[in-house]
Amino acid sequence: MIHYQCRIPKPFGEWGNFGDTPNPALEGPSPGPPIPIDSCVNEYDAEEGECMRVGFVVKRRAKELEVHMSVPDNNERSALVTCSHVGDSFALLMGHLFHRSDRLAQLQAVCSPECQTNDAALALAVYHHRGMAALAGLEGDFALLIWDAETAQLLAMRDPLGGYPLFWIQHEGTIAFSTSTRPLCAMLPQCTLNEAYCAQFLMVPGPLHEMSSEQCVYLGLQRVLPGTMVIAKTDSDRIERRPYWDWPKHIKDPGTSDLGEVAEQYYTLLRTAVQERMHGCTLAHLSGGMDSTSVALLARDLVRSGRGEAPLHTVSQVYNRLAILARERPYIESALHDETALVAHRLLSDDLLDFDSFTDPPLHDEPHTALAYMTSGQHIVNLAASIGALTILTGHGSDEMHSFPPYSLYDLLREHRYGEAWQQATTRAQAGNHSPWRTLITYGLKPLVAQWAAGKRWASLGKIDTDWDVPCWVRPDFARRHALQSRAIEEAQQSYQQCEQTSVSYVINALKRRAGDVWRWELAAPLGIAHTHPFLDTRLLSFSLGMQSRIERLPGQVKPVLAEAMRDILPDIIRYRQSKRGFNEVYHLGLGRNLHSLEALIQQTPLESMIDKELLIEYLLDVSLAGVPVGKMHRINYILALLKWLSLQEKWLHVQEKVTTSFRIEDSRSLQG
Repeated sequence: MIHYQCRIPKPFGEWGNFGDTPNPALEGPSPGPPIPIDSCVNEYDAEEGECMRVGFVVKRRAKELEVHMSVPDNNERSALVTCSHVGDSFALLMGHLFHRSDRLAQLQAVCSPECQTNDAALALAVYHHRGMAALAGLEGDFALLIWDAETAQLLAMRDPLGGYPLFWIQHEGTIAFSTSTRPLCAMLPQCTLNEAYCAQFLMVPGPLHEMSSEQCVYLGLQRVLPGTMVIAKTDSDRIERRPYWDWPKHIKDPGTSDLGEVAEQYYTLLRTAVQERMHGCTLAHLSGGMDSTSVALLARDLVRSGRGEAPLHTVSQVYNRLAILARERPYIESALHDETALVAHRLLSDDLLDFDSFTDPPLHDEPHTALAYMTSGQHIVNLAASIGALTILTGHGSDEMHSFPPYSLYDLLREHRYGEAWQQATTRAQAGNHSPWRTLITYGLKPLVAQWAAGKRWASLGKIDTDWDVPCWVRPDFARRHALQSRAIEEAQQSYQQCEQTSVSYVINALKRRAGDVWRWELAAPLGIAHTHPFLDTRLLSFSLGMQSRIERLPGQVKPVLAEAMRDILPDIIRYRQSKRGFNEVYHLGLGRNLHSLEALIQQTPLESMIDKELLIEYLLDVSLAGVPVGKMHRINYILALLKWLSLQEKWLHVQEKVTTSFRIEDSRSLQG
């Protein structure tokens, strides 16, 4: 039997400790009488010190399950968190499903009317009528949890790119899943920092939203990995993991090497991906680059044809004082020239600098590598909320699929075809007006020696870190204790040896590193906004992986497939541009403006056993003066993000979270047993 109830919101931990021994610090008042679920939503008056964390928590112990949901105020329109039940079975889904018509067609007459609009209902119908294996066919950005009352098991899963987070614990007879770590921490005797996680975090060789292992920043917590199902049965303490997605197995060959034919197929997939994500009022990012502008203009055309809500809004960051980024303005205006089908918002961004977000960042479950860059993201999300947008479209994910780095040089060197490798390097160097040695070292020699040099402190030149070295400010005994050199070697292998063809291996590794989206979780979700990336549609990605071996990587061409696909849509000034200006100005000005507070942050760190504080400060001062490219600064960004996360933990552990709805289920099978 399902019992619904609504309570005055309080910290998740105050719902009580599911363990046998009461925890006075976590106990709260007894629940009031049941209230119909429809009357629960929005019955809340905000108080100081309380925050909104969208998602759900499911706790199971002995003979019952307890479920708590937190939905945004506009959830009736955004449907960001959905719930559905059939009998005593239920499904909870955070996020959105895409390509729903295909799933509905498979179910045909057995699908209830609720499935037409409720993503959790559709997922539950797929599970009940087509079995667990059919869940692997769900497409979207989502975290899903299903309770099967008949088999008495909980099933949790995330989409292949980890659209939304999902964590779990197993402790003293309790199994619990949550889209946030805080309620799970409240069920443990104490939260203990996981040193091994911190070690792995410090050795990440590039941008990453979440770690690639189950372990979390606190001991005892586990994450559901992207593309994985986690199954917990009542009659067993064993937790089963079932990976259901493997990118190499989903590569789709275009069937041709003709650029025009490949581009035609690509256009259809990209347009469909944009359409699937246009839910309600939409704000599209338009930077003047090929990626975001393609998405924005495709969305414009869809609105014109009646396949999206009008008007389409766009947002462009514009600069007046930052000389280099100010040169992007003509590209932006070329796309917006004489446009009447959209509302263009120009966000003046000269003062939106990196590291400003360290002043008052949103509370977050785990340290994340994008913290230094969240300043502009916060303003864009706030703009979206102010116009009532339910969706933000971006161009993220295109670079990995379209840049076509010439790692064929590495393949040629491995096959001892040195003459061909030198000839290719020379051709590319002439097109780029630089030395052939630069190309050969980057795409041929570096992968060749990476696994040998990885993790060695002398692998970097000067104080500028490389992808594989142990940072100079990490204490040697900590590096040895956590085998940081071995971690670096493993990372190098992941980059270059996942497939026979190095370029495809490199792209798949970059794609896996796209898993997760902290901007989606921490900035957009609390406002009921979906932060979406059409280029990361699984159908489009499968096709893009297949075209890697089909399209010849010609020097001087920039994203040839996308440029050809958007021939009649993008302005030529954008289609033919050779490069897009980076954000080094925003980074280094922001670093300089926040340098003193960052130094103070390092001085206050409790991680003396992990890092040499004085050496880290010296390193920080050196790179702030040297103007090191942003792409070489990830290691310093990560340690600062970790330290900032630690400084927020006392507040994070005590802040109250808004719970809008709760219900519990008595497990009839357990009662019969």
